[in-house]
Order: sequence, then C-alpha cells, then structure tokens
Amino acid sequence: MDEQRLSQDELLREDRGGTPKLLDIENIRTCFTAGKKITTILDGVSLELTRGEIIGLVGESGSGKSVTMLSTLRLLPGTGYIDSGRIELDENGVNLAELPAKSPAIREVRGGRIGMIFQEPMTSLNPVMPVGEQIREAIITHLDMNKEESKARAIEMMKLVNIPDAEVRYNEYPMQFSGGMRQRIVIAMVLAAKPDIIIADEATTALDVTTQAQLLEMIRDLSVKTNVSVIIVTHNLGIVARYAQRIYVMYAGNVVERGSADDIFARPEHPYTRALLRAIPRLNDPKDRVLIPIDGLPPMPQNRPAYCPFYDRCQYRCDRCRELPRPDLAEVGPGHFAACHLSEAEKDARQAELRRAGLKARPEKNLRSEVCLEVSHVSKRFDIRKGLLQKKIATLSAVDDVSFSLHKGETLGIVGESGCGKTTLARTILRMYAPSEGEIKLYGTDIAHLKGKALGEYRRKMAMVFQDPFSSLDPRMTAGDIVAEPMVIHKTFASRAELSERVDQLFEMVGLDPLLRERLPHEFSGGQRQRIGIARALASEPDIILCDEPISALDVSIQAQVINLLEDLQSTMGLAYLFIAHDLAVVKHISDRILVMYLGKVMEVAPSDEIYEKPLHPYTETLLSAVPIADPAVERARAFIGLKGEVPSVLDRPKGCPFSNRCLHATERCFAEAPELKDCGNGHTVACFLR
Repeated sequence: MDEQRLSQDELLREDRGGTPKLLDIENIRTCFTAGKKITTILDGVSLELTRGEIIGLVGESGSGKSVTMLSTLRLLPGTGYIDSGRIELDENGVNLAELPAKSPAIREVRGGRIGMIFQEPMTSLNPVMPVGEQIREAIITHLDMNKEESKARAIEMMKLVNIPDAEVRYNEYPMQFSGGMRQRIVIAMVLAAKPDIIIADEATTALDVTTQAQLLEMIRDLSVKTNVSVIIVTHNLGIVARYAQRIYVMYAGNVVERGSADDIFARPEHPYTRALLRAIPRLNDPKDRVLIPIDGLPPMPQNRPAYCPFYDRCQYRCDRCRELPRPDLAEVGPGHFAACHLSEAEKDARQAELRRAGLKARPEKNLRSEVCLEVSHVSKRFDIRKGLLQKKIATLSAVDDVSFSLHKGETLGIVGESGCGKTTLARTILRMYAPSEGEIKLYGTDIAHLKGKALGEYRRKMAMVFQDPFSSLDPRMTAGDIVAEPMVIHKTFASRAELSERVDQLFEMVGLDPLLRERLPHEFSGGQRQRIGIARALASEPDIILCDEPISALDVSIQAQVINLLEDLQSTMGLAYLFIAHDLAVVKHISDRILVMYLGKVMEVAPSDEIYEKPLHPYTETLLSAVPIADPAVERARAFIGLKGEVPSVLDRPKGCPFSNRCLHATERCFAEAPELKDCGNGHTVACFLR
C-alpha cells in the first residue's frame, strides 16, 4: 500500500452510470428450523453491488447483516436455508440461491469469486499450520498454479498486506503474530484467489483504532488498484462514513433505507437511521451534546409484527404505522430509498414537535476541588520466568512512572492502543496488583502497600466496571445476589430486609425492574447485564469507579444508554470515573480530561476539548486521525496520518521516546533520550521534544 493516501476523487468513483451489477441479491428470504417451527430471519432483502464499489451494511446486532452475507455464500449454519429469492453474479442468469450448498459450482464462488474476512482472525486460521501454507492452500484451491508458483504468490500476497520479512514469516504460525497481523494474513488469504468481491464482516471490531484504520485503508486502496468490490458489514457508522460509497441500513431482517453515503448521513429518511445517528458520539461534537438512545430492543425474529417492526421504538410513529402492513422501500430522492409510511413533511412536523417538547439536558457536572485519588510515579513490573525451576529471564515493565490526580466528580479518560498499560494501571490502582514503585493516595492515604483489613477499608471506596458484561458476572448467581455481594463482603447492612431493600434501590438506580432480581445473567440482554455490573459497582457506595472498556461490547444504541446512565449517576452521586477505552470519540464525550498512554508511559494529558482541537504529541494526532467521524463531508476534509509498524513489545521498548520508531517527526534526540512531561499551560502536559 502506498504511504500517500489515494485521492478522494479516485476513491469515490461516483460516476457509475450504466455500470453492470456484479452482485444482485433480490428478495432473499432466509429461514431457520427448530423442530417443526420455522423462523424467518431475512424477509425480502435486496442488495446490489457494482465492480470496484465499496458499500456498507449497518444496523444493530440481530438485524440480519451477517446472515445476509452467509446466505450469499451459502454458508448458513445448521438448519438455515434460503426459502426464496435470487442471488446472481455477473448477471449470468445463474441463481446461486438454488445451487446445492456443497456443489462444485458454489465452491468456485466461495473463496474464488467472493472472499470473506471474519471478525476474529484466530477462528479463520489453522493454529497448527504455517500461515504461508494456509495462503498457498487457498491459491491451489482456486488458481491453476504449481507448488513453486503458489508459494511465490503467497509471499507476494504477504508483502501486499505489509507483512514484514514475508519470506521468513511464511513458515511461522498464527500464534506468532499480533491480532492486527493475523487479520492481515486472513486478508492475504482472501486476496490470493483473486476474488471479485471481499466481504469484511466486522473485520476490525476486535482491533485497535490505529490497526483498524491501517487495515481499512489497505482494503480501500486495494479496491482502487485492483477494482475489487467490497462489502463492509459493521455497526460502526464512522467506518462506513469514511469508506463506503453507498449504505444499506438493516433492521429486523430487512433493508429499511439505502442510498449514497452523503444522503444517508446528511438527509436520513428512516426514523431508525435518524435514531442511530443521534445515539453515537462524534469527535467533532460540542461538549454539551446529549446522546439520545433508542428505547427498547429490536423484536425477536419469531415475534416480528406484520406492521412496521420499528413501530414500538419509533419517536415519529402514528396510528397509520400500526394499521398498515410493513412498508416497502420507496424512492425519496435520486437513488435514495426508505421504508416508511410517513412523508417527509410529517417527519419534519414531528421533529419540530419533539424539539418544542425539549430535549433532555446533559447532566450538570459537579466538579470539586477536592482530590480523591493521586497517583505518583507508579510503575508495575512483572518477572518473566521460564523452565522447570522458573528462572527469571526478563522483566516486563507494563506501567512506567505514571502520575496523575483525580478530583471528586471528575472523569479522567485513559486512551491508547492494546498493550499500552491502561488495564494494568487500573488494576494496580484498585490494588489487584501491588505497584512496584510509587504512591497511590486515596484521600491523602497511601494505599500502595496496605494489606488485609487495612486495604479492605479503602478498597470499598473504589469499584470496577468490566468490558464484557457476561464474563464478569457469575452465571450461577441471580442478578440480585450479584448486586448484593459487595455489601455482604463489606458488611454494610444491618438486616436481610435492609439488604433486600438496598438491592431494589440499586436496580431502580440503573434503570432495571427489581422484579428481575431473581433472573440469571443469561436471561438479560447485553445492555441489561452491563447495568447489573454498574449496580454491583455502586453497591459498596464507592467514590471512584474504574470503567475498563465498559461499552465496547455493546451496540451503538445500548452504548448511548450506558453512557447517559454513567453521566446521570455521576451528577447525582458525585462519583469520580477513570474511563478506559480506545474509542476517542466516546472518551472525549464523557471525559473532562484525557490521559494518553503508550507502552506504559504517559504521552499527553489535557482537557478533552483541547486534546481534540490542539493535540501536541504525534501519537495523539495519529490516534485522533484514525477515529472515523460519522459524516462523509467531514471525513473528506480530514487529513489521515498513516502509522507505520505495530506497537513494539514492552520487553523491547525503544531506548529513547517510546514512540520514536513509529513517529514521522522523530529526530536523533528522540531515539537517544526519553522526554519528560512538561507543562504547556491550561492543564495541558506533553512528553515530546518537539513541543
């Protein structure tokens, strides 16, 4: 991939008049059987794609995005089958939907004509087979090449996706690669067979924002250079705003709106599309913007109504929406279609009515001058041991000389790529790890080396909300018992009746019905499980809550609910948050100040608005440029800063500035000497010789 980003005119290629369809999906109906019961998952999905085009498929979990792609490739699991509809490649008259799923004809299409990049690269790779041989296997399957030719092409593909030392790494195994590199190997496998279409199904969701940007830029550039078409399946609206030319919005097993990216973002017509856009934070948002979540949950496939499936969650609904059958897509502008019974005038009138009613104001911050947490020169090192006698062979410095303070009622965001030490720092502050050096003062008392009962008294003043709401909850305990557990441990109740009453209060506080307290975790949705996690964190009446990626596993609409809940709780209870995430848009929205980490060290600290408007460290600039904004017009005007290489191991940290080997502005001094944090005014500090 060229270091210079390809021109936007090349990338958009908007003039497609008369271009024949490469892929034409028409009225696909996909069903699954369970015993004698048949459930319709897709109900009349239509989609088209031309050669060299990039389209986006967006919607909440369960909307049918992945099932649409699996239906196209005839990879439906278990009892899934295509009941009706057409899937046609090249307008050749062959309906792929009617071909047997294991027929030679469909196998030629699957991997040969259409390649798919899945979300988790390790599930796509054979762990006991060298990566080069896996790429070569795809080549031999679909191309007429001998052993030498196929190996040469495999190495060529590895170089194409920027795998360094491809000839050497050809013989390495998946476990020897990072997550981003493994996904590059999967992309090389897909490209090796010279497909006409690449499907990227949440292909970058599990990756850092910088790695995500690198891979998507590479896919887009390859699309331009080789005329490969791309379908991006994602719930991230920023990604499709940056990379897609046309967008399909799916809800409850059907397409509810489709059109150009500019139309979808500038003039969304379906209430669901409008609701999605209102629910997401953006880097360029004003600080007082309120996120508006979508109430309720999508209907289960077996319970979809005959009327508009979005009716129960729609702010624009009227009696006609329930009385009439489900609306079909209708043209609302050139190339722009939406499935809604309401006219544009009716939606505008309803929007004006909602504005007059007044939007909920963002909770007022109750910032106080009192410092509740002070971290001074904290480091955390781990010994690396090997062999039968567990001999120490190295020391891993996960957190290196970190200092900051946190005030009552304040939110400090901590951002950085995976492996930068964010979670290790949080666990050290919570004293899950004992710090190797430094002080952790809670209201002036150093708890860095406290033990036993003395530590327990302070630990109840801090709590943690984890990333995965399901794995952080005991599946054998009821929701009520999970929330009550911290109170039982710290003995903060006088009687069982008082404990029960307090659990009910906590359920109500986080927006859950206390009647649900006897349910087990698997009986709740992802958003509800995270609310239980927040209620558990509140149970010990803490002053500080450490939020470790608390919304990354949730849909955008549920993310908005959780963010609003955290802000409401902070406003009413005066809580202080350490909010850890890699999504700078979310962190900027919720945080008062932001701390940027890289390889265990602090690179920059600043007020959230200032760090967006005037980032001083090259690493911060790179992180910000990698975060896509859900607005194609804004994206076209932004500069993209490419980041070379991957995060080095903390065992092999550069001698000078940790970022020196990836920085575009590094000087000789940067490679020889590590910069100290210096004050640039207005609470803005940075560790960089260039500032």
